Formats: sequence, C-alpha cells, structure tokens
Amino acid sequence: MRIFTTILDTVTQRLVSDPFHHDPASLSRIRRAMLDLLPNDTSWEDERLRHRLLVAVDPKSLWFMRVELHQRLCRSMGEEAALDSVQALWPLFEDTIEPALLGKRPGRRGSGLRGDTPPRR
Repeated sequence: MRIFTTILDTVTQRLVSDPFHHDPASLSRIRRAMLDLLPNDTSWEDERLRHRLLVAVDPKSLWFMRVELHQRLCRSMGEEAALDSVQALWPLFEDTIEPALLGKRPGRRGSGLRGDTPPRR
C-alpha cells in the first residue's frame, strides 16, 4: 500500500509542478514592457490593471493578462494598433512559458503558427 502512495505522490507532483523555472529578470522585463504600454490614465480600471501586472508572480499569469491589456489599449488607440502592441510582447515570453501556450508544438518542424503567435511580416 505504501508503494502506491509513493507512486501517486510522485505522479501528482509531476503533474502539478511547473516545468519552467522563472527567471526574475525576464519576469521584470515582461512586466515593465506591459506597464509601458498602459496609458498614463488614472482611472480606476487602469490602476486595477496596473496593480494586477505588478503583483503577477510568473510569466504565465502575465501571458493571460495580455487579453485585458489588449482590451484597454483598444479603447485608447484602436484595435489594430492595440493588437500590434500586444503582439510585440510575444518574443519576451519565449523560453519563459510552455511552448503550447505560445502556439508552438515541441518536436514539430516548420512554423507552428496558431492564433497566439504573431504573423510573419
């Protein structure tokens, strides 16, 4: 019975643990780039988003906050410019989050472009 508990604990730990170790410098670079995109508005919504960006604990949470950032930027600069600004952040996330989130599939050749990857120019 003890061996099954040990095996279950090992499997659970591997499934739950994050395979990427977060470099504080890269987290800081991503955070700074996202904060720099925010307009200098003092509205409650902007301050709330700014606070959420500041307290994010890992690049993965910042990755998911891109949607909120995009929505905010759409109001101030238009959809196309906002999309370009948010997509410019994409290279900062490489090697900090899982390739699947970036739209890449490990072990496949060619471009694994999907919706989250920036278009080729």
